This record gives sequence, C-alpha cells and structure tokens, in this order.
Amino acid sequence: MKSGSGKTRIASEIEITEEQFNSLWKTTKDRRIEKTRYEIPHKVGTIELDVYHGDLEGFLSAEMEFDSEESSEKFIPPKWLGKEITDDKNYKNQNLVLFGIPKEPSRRPERLKEKIDIPEYNLETGIEKLVDLIKEKTSKQERPLIVEIAGGSASGKTSAVATKVKEVFGNNALVFSMDDYYKGKTFMEGETQKGNILNWDQPEALNIELLQEHLQQLKEGKTIQKPVYDMKISEPTTTEELQPKKVIIVEGLFALNDILKDQGDIKAFVDIGTHGRILRRLLRDIERTGQKPDDILKYFAEIVEPMHEKYIDSTKKNADMIINNEYNPEVEARKSGLHEIQLKFKVKTNAETLRKIGAERLSSTTQIDNYYNPRDRSLIETGEILRIRKEDDHRILTYKGPKVESRFRKRPKFEFEIDKETEKRFLSIYGDKTKVIEKDRTLYQLNGIIFSVDSVSKAENGKTTDLGSFVEIRSTDREVNEKKMEEALSKLGLKMEDGNKESYFEM
Repeated sequence: MKSGSGKTRIASEIEITEEQFNSLWKTTKDRRIEKTRYEIPHKVGTIELDVYHGDLEGFLSAEMEFDSEESSEKFIPPKWLGKEITDDKNYKNQNLVLFGIPKEPSRRPERLKEKIDIPEYNLETGIEKLVDLIKEKTSKQERPLIVEIAGGSASGKTSAVATKVKEVFGNNALVFSMDDYYKGKTFMEGETQKGNILNWDQPEALNIELLQEHLQQLKEGKTIQKPVYDMKISEPTTTEELQPKKVIIVEGLFALNDILKDQGDIKAFVDIGTHGRILRRLLRDIERTGQKPDDILKYFAEIVEPMHEKYIDSTKKNADMIINNEYNPEVEARKSGLHEIQLKFKVKTNAETLRKIGAERLSSTTQIDNYYNPRDRSLIETGEILRIRKEDDHRILTYKGPKVESRFRKRPKFEFEIDKETEKRFLSIYGDKTKVIEKDRTLYQLNGIIFSVDSVSKAENGKTTDLGSFVEIRSTDREVNEKKMEEALSKLGLKMEDGNKESYFEM
C-alpha cells in the first residue's frame, strides 16, 4: 500500500497467505503489470531498472531510493538516464496499466525550433534592414505605412527596435503600443465570474478587433480615438486623438496575430531565448512594478512562457524578418545593481586559531547548491551561473553574470528566495542540472569583514569529488572596503597573491 506523491511516499508491506492472495488476485484482472527488474550498482546506491512486458513491451524506467530528500537533491543522474518523471502522473503504474505508455512526457521537453524560411539578423543589422525596407516602401506609396513589430515579453521589441526605428523617421513616424488595447481588470473579473478564466498574456485579454479597425482607419488617412491604458489600475481610463503619420509602428506581443497580420505592410519579429527573457523580465519588473522577484518568476513559469509558445512564438512565421536581440550578460547583468566581491584560499584552519585573532563565529550550516544550464545557451561559454541553493528549509535562486576585472573575484549578482512549487515550475521550462556543490559552511566576522570556513565537495556526471577546505572572504560593492578586507586577510595569515578567483562551480 502506497500513499503520498512526489519524491517522498509512504509504503507499507504485509505478508499475506496463499488463500488471501488467490482471493485478492482476481480483483486485479486487466490491471496487472509484468516487468523484469535489474539492480544496477551505483556509487551512492542501487539503480533499479524495470523492463516492461506485455502491453507495455518496449518501455523502460529506472528509479533510485534515498534515505532523505536532501540526499536526493545531491544526486546527479548518470548520462544514460533520461528525463526525470518523478512528478509525472502519466508514469505511475496504475496509469500505465490503464492508459498505456504515454506518447510523450508531460514535462516540457526541449522545444525544437520550427524551420521557417525567413531571413534572420542580429539587432544592429536587423534595424538597418528594417529601416531600409521602410524607406523603400514609403517612397513608392502615398498612404501611411504600417510596420508591425512582435516578440516575446522582454525581447526588446519596444526599447531596442520600435523606439530606434522611430528615431530615424522623427516626426514622420509614430509608435503606439498594443498594451493600450487591453480590456482591463473589470472585463477580466467579469469573464472569471462567467467561468471563462483568462490571463494577461493571451490575445483574448486585448480588444484586437478595435485595434484592427483603428489600423485600417489610419491607413485610410483618418484620425482615431486611441484608448489610453493605465497600468497602475489595470484599466483603460481615457482616449487620445491620434492622427496618421507616414510611418505607423505597432508593437506588442500579438502584433503578428493572424487577425492583424494582413494590416501590416512590413512585419518584424524580435526573438530572444527563454534564459534571456526570464532575466530581463526579472531585472525590469522588480524596478518597474515593485513586484517580488519570486512572484515575477512564478508568473513567468506558470503563465508567460506557456502563452509565449502557444500565442506568440507561433506568429514568427508571419514575419518578413526576424531580429535576434539575445540577452548580453556582459552588459545586462550589471543592471542587477549589486556585485559580489570574493576571494578564496585553500587552507585548513580551526576555531581556536580564529578565536585567538579575534574572529567572531556567527553561524554554521550545510548548503547544497544545484547548478543549471538553460536549453538555449551554454552558461559556461557566456561566463554566467544560475543555481538554486538548499539551506535548511530555504530555497534561494541566484544568478551571477560574467566576472568583472578586479583584484578580487567580482561579478554582478542577484538572488531571492523561492518556494518549492516555484522551483518546480521554473525548472520545467528552464533546463537541466549540471553539477551539485555541497558545503559545510561556518561564517565568521573579523573587524566588520565576513568570511567563511568551508568544507566542499562536488558531484558531477555521477562522480563525487572532495574539493577540500577553504577560507572565503566576501563582501558586496555596496559595503566593500578593500583595504579592510586586505587587513582581515593579513590577520588570517593569508596573502592576496595566493587567492583563488574561481568559484566552487568552476573547480
């Protein structure tokens, strides 16, 4: 008998008599699974490989039991194992016997890019091509030219593309955002009461029909009364008169929606990968909306990304050109507003030695750092790091940008706490675990400078390595006094030139 779900389940077994078996066995008719189980030794336990027979012939699954969830978090699956299906109900034995082998795992797989024969350009070249095309078409027609610019959330369709194009044509061009055509909170609440639950990232939330009508009127040289949407109260509050210009630039998530695509004389799609859209959205909305970062991430994973794939990415095929505006960590990571400053030394020390020099012990803890790589880029190549740290009952997501030249290890950083559900949803759209770093860490303070004494191990590709013992001195550029840090190192008997700028992830 089993109960519970997810990683931790309760199982009870009792021995029954042959008579009880014969009686109960009849009730399992048409609900039986036959499989051969192979027990494969692994460094940290035994992997149980099940080879199914009968109606499930050809299906294989593997599982491994751990003495705690903490132990499971440290596990790096060997490469021959496939995607994890722990939380996928389709793969439970009772569902396998009832419904057969799932056609595909319910966890989001890496999405293959649809092959479309549309020219693609980087940002700078793309804007040049778009401007040239606008100049060419406006020279050949009298009526206003409609330029539609679509793209996912935080792709840069507004700031990086539409605004730049408007600057070229000055007073002969206008930009207006599809955001002004949102129907508003009152409409959304009314739909919910009818049982029609909508979200702000699907086209039904906008009055696209009115926008289509307005675009047609502008093309005919007519003045329109465009709605004005107030983001703070989530309602359209008034209207403004909008007169046609030679170039009319329409930008928005759904600018290349099938209803609108035929209104556009020139159509561009601004593209960016999931990793970049997540980071830009976090860095943008924390400042713009004042939302908590974990709420932004949760909404992105639950709503924004699924809606992007369903309603936005699919409109790429309607574009005349694709402009790639990929996240640039060398520049954009610095918008986090905070840099960590660290330097570590591979040395062994003890509490008594630290006490004698006046170091104050603050706390001790065990940290398990799981590092991830997105499906659309290699963070090793870009110099970025993304991890989720498990410490006591806390989960902390940390992003670090590329290193900045410094005598210490300096890099832009932001981090925030997330809950278990947000972690699960985020990882379902993001990527795969690449490495686990486990640290027994004790924090000390010496003359106002924080440092840690760490005992560190690394798990990668199914292999665990003891990295050794380290002293790591730390600060941020909001607090740092490098002279005081050097004085603390001197008291610890450490020299700057012996310091290691590598992170534990890089070792």
